[in-house]
Amino acid sequence: MISKSITTKLWLLLVSLVVVSLLAIGLSLHQLLGNYYYRQQVEDMLATGEMLAQSLAGADAGNLAGQAEILSKAAGTGVMIIDRQGLVISCSSDAGTGMGMGMGMGMRMGPGWSHGLHQQDNWPAAGMHLDGDEIRQVLAGNTVIKRGYQDIFNTRMLIVAVPIKAAGGVDGAVILFAPEASLSAAIAAVDRLILYSGVGAVLLATLLALFAARRVTRSLKQMSLAARQMARGDFSGRVPVTSEDELGQLAGSFNFLAEELARTVAALSREKEKLDRVVRGMTDGVLAFAPDGRVLFANPQAEKLLGLSLPPGSVLPAELLAPFRAAAEGEGAAGEIRWRQQIFAVRAAPLQGEEPGRQAAVAIIQDITAQKQLEQLRREFLASVSHDLRTPLSFIQGYAEALADGLAAGEKERQEYTNFILAEAGRLRRLVDDLFDLNKMAAGQLSLEMADVDAGELLAGVARKYRPLLAEHKLELEVEIPPSLPGIRADAGRLEQIMANLLDNARHHTPPGGRIRITAGRAGNEIKVSVADTGSGIPPEDLPYIWERFYKVDKSRSRRDGGSGLGLAIVKSLVEAHGGRVEVESQLGKGSTFSFYLPLHIDSENS
Repeated sequence: MISKSITTKLWLLLVSLVVVSLLAIGLSLHQLLGNYYYRQQVEDMLATGEMLAQSLAGADAGNLAGQAEILSKAAGTGVMIIDRQGLVISCSSDAGTGMGMGMGMGMRMGPGWSHGLHQQDNWPAAGMHLDGDEIRQVLAGNTVIKRGYQDIFNTRMLIVAVPIKAAGGVDGAVILFAPEASLSAAIAAVDRLILYSGVGAVLLATLLALFAARRVTRSLKQMSLAARQMARGDFSGRVPVTSEDELGQLAGSFNFLAEELARTVAALSREKEKLDRVVRGMTDGVLAFAPDGRVLFANPQAEKLLGLSLPPGSVLPAELLAPFRAAAEGEGAAGEIRWRQQIFAVRAAPLQGEEPGRQAAVAIIQDITAQKQLEQLRREFLASVSHDLRTPLSFIQGYAEALADGLAAGEKERQEYTNFILAEAGRLRRLVDDLFDLNKMAAGQLSLEMADVDAGELLAGVARKYRPLLAEHKLELEVEIPPSLPGIRADAGRLEQIMANLLDNARHHTPPGGRIRITAGRAGNEIKVSVADTGSGIPPEDLPYIWERFYKVDKSRSRRDGGSGLGLAIVKSLVEAHGGRVEVESQLGKGSTFSFYLPLHIDSENS
């Protein structure tokens, strides 16, 4: 089987072209040289025959006996002389040998020959070389040239018959004959020369073709190796440019292509890395998936949000596939999904260029749990604030109308109405103050009047102030403040507001007969202040959100007790404004402990 190598194919092609060309040239030379030698032999024999015919013109036939042998040696061919009647006068020995007998004067002319001349078309000389028509032509004065196989000689012969012309007409003819074997020998010698030359040329052409084929394919092999390197991502391979021909130009173009591809791939790689960094650094989850739910790509945030490991090839849970099916079917999709007590906003779109109905899709996943909770808090806040504003305003309006209409029975009742109006107005003022403080905190405009504060004395003062109020609600207040509690730098008014909000929160959530306890102490480089109650406690799922604005654990109780859901948010903001932190511990049905920490040394300038 022929090798598939282009070197072998090219070598065979070149050798085949050379062989075919040499065969064509050899056959042409054989034909041309054969024709040349034939014409040359004919011309020589014609010239000899004409010369002999001229020399024999007018000679006595009786003197010609035995001349053919002499003339044959001089001419280098067989010679036969016939008279005007076609009878053989003289014949060289090679002609006689061909007839199988000697032919001399004894066979010149006789009745038998004469009878053959006049009665038959079988001339005496015709049995040797020429037929009757050819003898008539030569005796008529025409030169006859004949080439063909002669039975008498058992070989191919070349025969030239030249008439012997005299003044009285044609006296006879000189017939020259030579075997074609001598002509064939010369042609065979030339053929051997052509054959040997052709074989040598083929061998030389074979070597040259092999060299040329390898030289041509060397660059192609180098390009093939470089192309395989490029397929593996290695664009450093180059093809040596060893000539300025088409192969050299192709090698140069290949090297230019490799350089351009290297630059393009490097640029694409940089862009891919940038995109990868962007996608991996996004706060939103990015998820690409196939129509059958197989994950194609997931950034770390998507895995973090969903709490799943999503390597390529993994399958999404069935609960997550439903919102993505529309995108996989070629339509954009947007919606929300609930997964493991979280709410996610999902926007999915099909990837362009895929087959419709079998498209991969990419989805952006956002955790909107906090946003949804905030929206819920705002709705609850609006409802709470509306109620908190409507209730005192209704009281104020009702008592004011009663006073204006003189419905109070006496001074004592008028004073009672007035006290109700003042109490409700104070409640409104506190609500407005809370909202105002939160607005300033959110805008970063809250200013603190920092000063050296005796924390123990401040906490004791707050306890004395709140003890009567708590007693009215049948709540016991306990205070544990060590005498050695160090002083701090703080805004005393804001610190009192922190304690007031914590005590109000404890009062709202502690039933009558319960206990509220204030403790303080040093904790490293901080002081820790705690307000504990024996109230209803906080469910564990609500603990992460109690410091948020508008959040209420027991909404009916908060509304009934006048709570707005802002107190703990204000506590957290004020403590953090002092450079501190807050924490809470709670057991459902047993109570809660709210604590805050303040540093012992705070740079007043930074505060």
